Amino acid sequence: MATGTPYKAYEKANVHTADQRQMILMLYDGSIRFMRKAVNKIEEIDIESAHNYLIRARNIISELLATLKPEKAGEMGANLRQLYIYMFNRLVQANLAKDKEGVEEVIKLMSTLREGWAGVKQARKQNPESEEALPKRVNLEG
Repeated sequence: MATGTPYKAYEKANVHTADQRQMILMLYDGSIRFMRKAVNKIEEIDIESAHNYLIRARNIISELLATLKPEKAGEMGANLRQLYIYMFNRLVQANLAKDKEGVEEVIKLMSTLREGWAGVKQARKQNPESEEALPKRVNLEG
């Protein structure tokens, strides 16, 4: 049995049983993890590894963008779409220049989105019937 196989089996089962909100949190976590690794590799001047981590993070953002249904989410969905596009493009630029500040900017944005989704998930868990329990805005500045 290969090392790490039980973890991979757990991770696969977790993905297959996650609800939509949990899946989004997992995608946010994955992209943040890959971007942090990319920053470390940029600092270590390991260009190939940094590139690979940034591609993985970019692919996650691409998946988030592809599965977003802005027509169902109205203005908030359209804004989220624009933010995903911005983050995707920012990672492309950061990857070309190996610009760790650009990557850190996207980490900050993604972390803020993650906090917002975690708040939505928690609010729905505590009060599944009440839409008033949901946060109305996520502050992307600061």
